[in-house]
Amino acid sequence: MLKIPPTSAQAQAMIGMMNAFKRERICYYELFPVFDEMYRKAGKVTKIAPNAYSFDKDLGFDVILMEDVRQEGFKNMNRLEGLDMDHAKSALEVLAEFHAASATYIVNNNGLPALMMAPMLKDGMVEMLAKSQEPQEQVLVECLPIYKAEYLKEKLISYRPKYLKEILNSENRSMEDFNVLSHGDCWSNNIMFQHDDKNNVLNTLLVDFQVGRFTSPALDLQYFLLSSTSLDIKLKYYDYFIQYYHQKLIENLKLLGYSRKMPSLRDLHMWMYDYSFMGYTVLLKSLPVILLDPKATKDINMDNMMGDENDGGAMQKAMYTGEGYCKQMQQLLPWLANKGYFD
Repeated sequence: MLKIPPTSAQAQAMIGMMNAFKRERICYYELFPVFDEMYRKAGKVTKIAPNAYSFDKDLGFDVILMEDVRQEGFKNMNRLEGLDMDHAKSALEVLAEFHAASATYIVNNNGLPALMMAPMLKDGMVEMLAKSQEPQEQVLVECLPIYKAEYLKEKLISYRPKYLKEILNSENRSMEDFNVLSHGDCWSNNIMFQHDDKNNVLNTLLVDFQVGRFTSPALDLQYFLLSSTSLDIKLKYYDYFIQYYHQKLIENLKLLGYSRKMPSLRDLHMWMYDYSFMGYTVLLKSLPVILLDPKATKDINMDNMMGDENDGGAMQKAMYTGEGYCKQMQQLLPWLANKGYFD
């Protein structure tokens, strides 16, 4: 499978601004082979992502030639339903392997390749982000009565500038912190599963590493748990999932000979609060897209979402008033508020 940079001007601008394609090439061609070798030397056969292959000659532009794991039966699960317990735990296991390998690599090599170490948000990008999400924030507030959360209106409005400040603060990392290479977009469509003939999970792989960076493991963990697990287990087992991920993280850190102090479960819970802004990110930007039922929006597509006002407005209405999204918001909003995520 050949992955090439996008051709549309808007997508190219976004990819270029974040160096997204370069980040992914670093992951596949520089880091993942090293991570695989680290586990091999430690006596563990595992695989975090599909294999990538190089061309014999320069093509004149960047590409990623990837193994097509669909030929081995790997597939995504239904994003509208979310991951059940077995799939969620399997995803957490491979995420813990990925984070443990990168954390060990960071300590052993005094960091990651330079692009991954640099803050992703450059001058003016926070202001651009604030401006771009104003329409979504307006629709979200207008729909609060549908979510039975109108009482949170003032709290959500006052949280907006704090949200942007928290994102900016998260870019400031020290080498003394427990750091990993994040996936950056760890939700169910970027996770592929292989099953046996009884539909049990055999293997799990992560894909699409375009926004990976030097940061806390809480960024990926918070995003995954709130975006990708099914609603019946999302909040009920939230703390259990954190404990399970921590257990697997420590197992792999020990296996790889991580030489610094191991993070405690308490540490991880504190980091989840530090990255609580991901909760707002998920409910404002991710879940509206993840839970958008194509059957209910057959005349609307993602291409015209950013087009004329009528198409864009229709898309946003569908996103923020869809049945699946409303069900999640009725539970997520009070839960996040009660944890102090909007304070």
